[in-house]
Amino acid sequence: MMKELLLIPGPTPVSDDVLYALSQPVISHTSVEFANLLKEILVYVKELFGVKNGFPFVITGSGTLGMEIALTNILKDNDNLLVLSHGYFGDRFEELAKHLGIEVNKIKPNPGEHVDLELFRKTLKEKHYTAVTLTHVDTSTGVLADVESISKIIQEVSPETLFVVDGVCATGGVKEEFDNWKIDVILTGSQKALATPPGLTLLAFSERAIEKRKSIKPRTYYGDILKWMVVMEDGTKYFATPSVNLFFALHQSLKGIFDIGLENYFKKHEDLARRVRNAMSEIGLTLVAKRPAPTLSVFLYPDGVEDKTFRGKLKEKGVIVANTLAELYGKGFRIGHMGSVTKDELIVAVSKIAETFEELGVKVNKGNVLNAFLS
Repeated sequence: MMKELLLIPGPTPVSDDVLYALSQPVISHTSVEFANLLKEILVYVKELFGVKNGFPFVITGSGTLGMEIALTNILKDNDNLLVLSHGYFGDRFEELAKHLGIEVNKIKPNPGEHVDLELFRKTLKEKHYTAVTLTHVDTSTGVLADVESISKIIQEVSPETLFVVDGVCATGGVKEEFDNWKIDVILTGSQKALATPPGLTLLAFSERAIEKRKSIKPRTYYGDILKWMVVMEDGTKYFATPSVNLFFALHQSLKGIFDIGLENYFKKHEDLARRVRNAMSEIGLTLVAKRPAPTLSVFLYPDGVEDKTFRGKLKEKGVIVANTLAELYGKGFRIGHMGSVTKDELIVAVSKIAETFEELGVKVNKGNVLNAFLS
């Protein structure tokens, strides 16, 4: 097969080192060797999330499982949940809550806009909420949530309310401060900025979130965080069989990230985002997010460009980008610039994108586009 350049916002490309780690012989999931590997991974996870006074977990399953674990371990029937949504994946918390029989309200601005902080403050004053959920980067719109400001409002207005952050499209590419922002549950997936194949969900719970779990009966067996805590504290213990080789891959990827330095890894994402946006601006594309994340960009098409035609022609050139979702469906495309993706790979992609728009009748000065990327 021709190797395509996968630039959807997850799963992201995986380095040869990580693929090699994935291909290692399977070992026992209760062996000392696996326990030591898990211990090292959890140290990395705590640093990724900015955790000192909390409990890290890595569990086989997708980011959606992480969302479900977050809600089922801290909320019971008829608890009140306030969802702050910047798009399709923020809305998923509402869908999950309704499925679980949890009372839910939602604040959701227009696509690309950030939640109005004063409206949030007012809403929090009007009713007691057991928990608030927030998606740090919504993969459907590319909006980067102001987690710190949201946290400060919770602490001022309703400090007993638990704060849940979905970091799926943020963790590793965006700084997160679990302790300083007084987050109670944070979750992410392995397949985005962490540049590992999909299949692992990473979480951290605060001490009071663990205490809340102890006070309720969760509507989950596999996702019961107390059952997993035993394994996280001693990797030779058994609860359910983990995807051992994905843990090999995650360990290799995290080791590479921390060898680079986490702050440098953040800067890499910011640099690549700036370059891609400068180039797309030269083509005349509009960025959806008013407060954009460094991990992906969502662009609207110029008049006359049809989504499937554009992405189909681009795929023929070996570059894969994603369609837009929900209210934005068919109106633009999403491009990931996170994880192990390089500047060299992105300049190839930018060149192919410029060529494709030109073929579709959009006036493009390819030289200016490439210079904008390189500047």
